[in-house]
Amino acid sequence: MTHRSRLGGVALVAVLALVLTSFAASPATAAGKRTKGKVSYGTTAWVAGTSGYAIKGKASGPKRRTVALQVKWADGWHTIDKTRTKRKGKYRFTGSFDWYGAHKLRVLVPQKKRFRAKAFKAKKFTVSVPWTPRGATSAYLPFSGQGLTFRWNPCETIKYRVNPGVAGEAALPLSQTAMELLERATGFRSKYVGTTTAVPIRGDKNPKGTDLVIAWSSQDLDPGLVGAVGIGGTGRSPIAQFKRSKKPTWQIKKPGLTMNMTYGGEYPMTMDDPNHESMGLVLIHELGHAFGLDHYADDIQVMHPGNRSPNAGGYFAHYEAGDLAGLRSLGAAKGCLTKYRGRYQARPGAPVLTPGIVSPGREVIDLVEEH
Repeated sequence: MTHRSRLGGVALVAVLALVLTSFAASPATAAGKRTKGKVSYGTTAWVAGTSGYAIKGKASGPKRRTVALQVKWADGWHTIDKTRTKRKGKYRFTGSFDWYGAHKLRVLVPQKKRFRAKAFKAKKFTVSVPWTPRGATSAYLPFSGQGLTFRWNPCETIKYRVNPGVAGEAALPLSQTAMELLERATGFRSKYVGTTTAVPIRGDKNPKGTDLVIAWSSQDLDPGLVGAVGIGGTGRSPIAQFKRSKKPTWQIKKPGLTMNMTYGGEYPMTMDDPNHESMGLVLIHELGHAFGLDHYADDIQVMHPGNRSPNAGGYFAHYEAGDLAGLRSLGAAKGCLTKYRGRYQARPGAPVLTPGIVSPGREVIDLVEEH
C-alpha cells in the first residue's frame, strides 16, 4: 500500500506572512547631502524559532526617515522589515527571521529630499535547523517538464485555506505547523485566509484570492485517494521567467493537496509519533510535491514515496538534508518570477518552448507494503 503519492494537473489545498517586496535604493545623485550614520547588527546566528534579529543604528537626515532591512536574493536586495528614525536619527529593528541557512542582510536608508541613499555594509546571518538533518544534501529530485523545473514566485504571498472535512478541528493547527516548516525551508511567505469546502482531488476551483488548498477527505468520499494517505501537486503551471536572468521556468500557480483520513486510525493526527509515521509527516511530504519536489528513492528523506526509516526516538515530521536542499533550490533565494517573454530551446532536438501550461502527471507507486 502506497502511503504517499503526488498529483499534478489538479488545483490542489496557512505561514511566513510578510511579502518580500523589492525596495531598491535610488541612485545617488550629484545633488544632495551625503547620508551619515552607523549600524550594529547584534546577534547574527541563532536556531530557528528561538531568537531573531535586534539591529540598531542611526542615520542623518529629517525625522521619521524610512529605514529598510533587506535580504540578498539572486536578483538583488529585498525588504523584509521597515522602520523610521526617531530622536537624533536613531532606529531599531526587532523581529524573527527563521529561514534556514546563511543569508546576507543589510540596512538601507533610501533617498529622501536633500539626502542621498545609504546602504550600510551587509552582514552574514545564519539560521540553524533545530534538529540534525539526515542523509545527503544531493538526495532530492525536482519536478521538471521539457528540462525546466517548477517553482513558486517568492515575490507573491502564498494565500492558503484549509478544508478540515473529515479530520475536524485538528486539521487546522496541523496544516499551519506544516506550512511554517515549508516557509522556513524555502523563504516563502504565506498567509492563512480561512476555511473552504473545496477538495483539490475533485478538481474543485480554489476560492477567490486563494492559491493553496489543503483538504482533509477520505477515499469513501473521494475514490481517487485509494491507496494513498495523501496526494499533492503543483497544479496547472504556466511558463514564466526569472526577472534577473530571463531564464524560463514553470510557475506554480494553484498548488494543493488532499489528505485521506481513511488511514486516520493508523497515522496519528500529530507531527511526531514514537511508533508510527504521522499524518503530519505525510502532510509535509505532500507540501513538498505542491511546491516542486518529486519522489526520491532514499527512505531517510521525507520525499521518499514509501515508508520511511525512523529516527532515534521515533518518527518526526521535519525535512531531512536532501529535502531541505531541494526546497532551498526551489525557494526564494533564486529570485522573483515574471511573465515569459521569449523562446527557449529546451534541449537539442526538442520543440521550441512557447508560452503554455504544463503540469506533472499523476503517479501512484507501490514501493512498500505494510504488513
